[in-house]
Amino acid sequence: MTLVRSTCPVCTGGTVAPVYPATIAADETCDAADYFSSLRRVAGHLPIGRCTGCGLMMSSVRDDDATPGRIYAEWTEREGQPEDEARRRNVTGALRLLGRYQSPPGRLLDAGCGTGLFVCAARRAGWEAAGLDASSWAVCTARRRCPDARFEVGLLPQVDVSAGSVDVVTPWNVLEHLPQPLETLARIRTWLGPDEWLFLSMPDAESRIARLAGRRWALLLREHLWYFSRVTIARLLARAGFTLAAVHPRRVSASLAGIATRLAQSPGSARPMAGRLARIQILGRLIVRVPLGEMYVVARRAPGR
Repeated sequence: MTLVRSTCPVCTGGTVAPVYPATIAADETCDAADYFSSLRRVAGHLPIGRCTGCGLMMSSVRDDDATPGRIYAEWTEREGQPEDEARRRNVTGALRLLGRYQSPPGRLLDAGCGTGLFVCAARRAGWEAAGLDASSWAVCTARRRCPDARFEVGLLPQVDVSAGSVDVVTPWNVLEHLPQPLETLARIRTWLGPDEWLFLSMPDAESRIARLAGRRWALLLREHLWYFSRVTIARLLARAGFTLAAVHPRRVSASLAGIATRLAQSPGSARPMAGRLARIQILGRLIVRVPLGEMYVVARRAPGR
């Protein structure tokens, strides 16, 4: 593992000015996987900066391009954990948003499908839905969950999908994790037919929660490389051949046990107590909606691109 300095994928021309110092040691000898995914050992981030050219906030020092791909390819998780119900509610919200812009039938590809919850729900709603994910474990789990759907192992943006073969692509909470967001969007554009749809979700660096929390914003994480705003994601989409259609705030469903688990990963005196609360079974069944400072982004393939 090596650490590299980030350059802005939106304007490519600005320098990166410091915003927040690192909360974890930028040590190339540590295992980056300890800081990734919901089962991370420690929640923290490398130095955060902002592009002086366009305002994009980013991890100014990040893991090299190969490291996230390796970690996501090796990702596994406990099945049947309490967060499954919270995730189902999040899937319902995403499907509701999708239905405001496009109705089935149609060909849908969930890029970064995880264990297949969204693909299964989309198929029940009438979509011809398929999924791809970097993790072979996640894809195997998805195939068991939804045996009639097609799931493939693949890492964005390298994965091959036939040009013009899908009507909707849904990389939910994916783009902020990828070292090459522009190249990823440009590749996705080729998969879509003319004027077809792209739906994303991601942290919103200009959300009220992000601005109020400042350096304590819960979504400042080592695994998040880019912190887009409505303005910067619109510019990146335009560079990749998309037209921004809409941005909506996103609230996330989480169990109280899941929230306690997240607190137990964070530095501070509340860590031991949060760890004990996370193990209380009934808290895993109590689901609440949490404003974390995320957004849904809706875009279409630009005409003539």
